[in-house]
Amino acid sequence: MRGRRARLAWAAALWWGCEGFDKGLDSGSDGGGAEDPPLLGFIGSPCADDGDCAYPGGLCVGEAPGGVCTAACDQLCPDQAGFPVTFCVDAAALPADPRLTEGACVSRCDLGAYPREGCRADYGCAQEPRYAEPETVRYACLPDRPSALSDCHRALAAAGAPFEPTVVPPEVAAGSDGAVCSVQDAVLLRGPIKGVALLGASGSEPLGMITACEAALSVVDTIDSARDADPGVTGMRHFGAYNCRVIAGTRTLSRHGYGDAVDIAGWVFSDGRDISYLDDWAHNEPRPADPAARFLRDQATAWHQEALWNILLTPDYNAAHDNHVHADLTPGAYSIGRAALGPIGD
Repeated sequence: MRGRRARLAWAAALWWGCEGFDKGLDSGSDGGGAEDPPLLGFIGSPCADDGDCAYPGGLCVGEAPGGVCTAACDQLCPDQAGFPVTFCVDAAALPADPRLTEGACVSRCDLGAYPREGCRADYGCAQEPRYAEPETVRYACLPDRPSALSDCHRALAAAGAPFEPTVVPPEVAAGSDGAVCSVQDAVLLRGPIKGVALLGASGSEPLGMITACEAALSVVDTIDSARDADPGVTGMRHFGAYNCRVIAGTRTLSRHGYGDAVDIAGWVFSDGRDISYLDDWAHNEPRPADPAARFLRDQATAWHQEALWNILLTPDYNAAHDNHVHADLTPGAYSIGRAALGPIGD
């Protein structure tokens, strides 16, 4: 049986096992298994001298083997394909170097690049403000810092999902009575997940999504379910997850404002099929004859039966859901919305 809660319990048991206690929290490393091999030659990479940092403005600070490639910055840093996204922090977060007097570039935590802990060995994934812009906070890889990753983050990494832990600042939803959007253990979920790309509702360009970590676990389970039903699944189309807004026609905050709701638009297959809820859903037919419609119906039923989501609103729910299935983790709920039945949709 799949389930995000089972994954969380497993990750917690793994972390708090004997090896975790032996190594300790203060080491910046969790113990258990070999470290991920470091990426070389760019911001965040290990170095012995400036020559190891072969990019404009590249500097090596600290002593080998703990030296790190960086560059001076005032707020922004360059990115390079194949490496984690970068971030500008106060230079005091790195080993002292007279060439760095203000900001310094570091790599953000990335569990696609470093699946074990999001950072290279002896670097912790820590929340850190941007230099000269303290209201912007990201998870960055910093030397000798304890990891700020949650059990959910570790479970998501163990599930094989490439992602970056992130921070979504609270904001008041327009049109609400002062309701504040907030996301628990926010992540930028990227693909491919077990060979399945995250795609926009149309087109072929990858499109990641910002979600609460628990919702990301449910996305992984949803993809697993689709692949079990048809191993040819290569893409999940979606309209996104986090969106600070109210439920249409109300002043009530949508679950999208908590980042634990996803609007799934369709599925792509290796044989060229591109099945969408708008074009292929068979309205109010419990056993559709068409294979595409049957796949969509069977999947919605499976997600409900396996409790992958607390609320599912299919195109049968109302016209606003004709082009997607809304899936969310409303606390205490357990329903699959059908025409004129179920909870209020958004």
